[in-house]
Amino acid sequence: MSKLDQIIANNARTTAGRRKPGFLSQRARALLLTLTCMLLAFIFFTQPQVRTAIETLIG
Repeated sequence: MSKLDQIIANNARTTAGRRKPGFLSQRARALLLTLTCMLLAFIFFTQPQVRTAIETLIG
């Protein structure tokens, strides 16, 4: 293997295993998705039309 082949092989391995800074981790993505869904549900269920519809369904 030539020197150039070794450099290319080493760079391919290190760039594939390295994470780019600034991207969210898996746990952070799940937390962000959960909070976004909770916020949308809160906004949806606090609308007057939705509240009256739920009250009529419940009784």
